[in-house]
Amino acid sequence: MAIKEPSITASPNRGLALTAGALLALWGFLGFFLAADGDPGFFSRQGGMLWNAFGVNPAMSLLWVLLAVVLLITGLGTTIGSRNGNLLVGIVLVVMAVYGFALGNTSANVFALTFADNLFHAIVGVVLLLTAFGADRENIRAIRGSRRMDVTV
Repeated sequence: MAIKEPSITASPNRGLALTAGALLALWGFLGFFLAADGDPGFFSRQGGMLWNAFGVNPAMSLLWVLLAVVLLITGLGTTIGSRNGNLLVGIVLVVMAVYGFALGNTSANVFALTFADNLFHAIVGVVLLLTAFGADRENIRAIRGSRRMDVTV
């Protein structure tokens, strides 16, 4: 008996991937328009401001859009795929948070990161990682078990 793939509402990983992906896509696209308010360079340290809190430059906006694409594609796919997408994007966001907190006030800040950016990256990254590691265990176990049974039959 084959196990049916859980719906988006029944899979925390799929639901979070789509939600976080939509948020990052919105911020990324808005960032492209607002990045022109600051220094126009792609890797400028002083970019535009999104909602007077988040620093944006074209590099940061592009990164947000690329991460959104990963989350949206995996969220529309399978539970295991969305878990892996959440894991990948969560790691990237946590690394960005550490990078921003460590190098935000130096010339190495090529993403125009502010404290709000770093806090956002840390929170969203940790939530993605916790969901990837902790949610959908029963769903994933059932899907993998069903695939093993299909192969042996």
